[in-house]
Amino acid sequence: MTDEPLTATPPELVIFDCDGVLVDSEPLIVHALGSVLARYGLQAELEELHALFRGVSFDTLRDAVLAHWGVRLPDDIVSQIEEAERVAVEGGLLAIPGATEAVRAIAAAGMAVCVGSNGSSRAIEQRLRLTGLYHWFEGRLFSGGMVPRHKPHPDVFLHAAETLGFSPGELVVIEDTDSGVQAGLAAGMRVLAYVASPTSDIADAREVVRFTDMALLPALLGLNGAQAQGDRGDT
Repeated sequence: MTDEPLTATPPELVIFDCDGVLVDSEPLIVHALGSVLARYGLQAELEELHALFRGVSFDTLRDAVLAHWGVRLPDDIVSQIEEAERVAVEGGLLAIPGATEAVRAIAAAGMAVCVGSNGSSRAIEQRLRLTGLYHWFEGRLFSGGMVPRHKPHPDVFLHAAETLGFSPGELVVIEDTDSGVQAGLAAGMRVLAYVASPTSDIADAREVVRFTDMALLPALLGLNGAQAQGDRGDT
């Protein structure tokens, strides 16, 4: 545990993942995925689906299903899942508790903010609009579709930094999955891991600061000299 902020000097740019960091979409997304897979006779508990596919990009989902069930999904499976997700989130998506207040405080302090997600630009915008977060990130949404490789590769984070005119050392990434943490570290960026879920897949060996309450984020970023608590990896 530490009661120190992540850095003495607040970062110039904070890159947020979207699902599970800004918006509480993952339960809805997992349910939508399960409903689509059931069309092909693939049945699994929601907890199993969450463990299997959390942080997995659409590019690799068909391969993951083939490896786990031995079933080859059709070429249009991505569009099927995206449509099911769109309908699901419109039915009751909420922001992660404390995310609105954290983003407001960070933006008010003069830090630049953006989103770096494996999701499509359309999905990111929809989810941020539904939760009232979009106006802070308008024009600064970076998706996996913009770069050659998805997380755990660093491409989307490096693209965001370059586009907005920042070097990796000037920014902090906020992530909630191991693939996202890997991507941030591979990009040479500092990473804060939001681990509110007891089923977090972030490896214990990752050299990141872990925190369980989004209300702690501004303090962890060094705003107003505030002190915060987080759990820093030992290695």
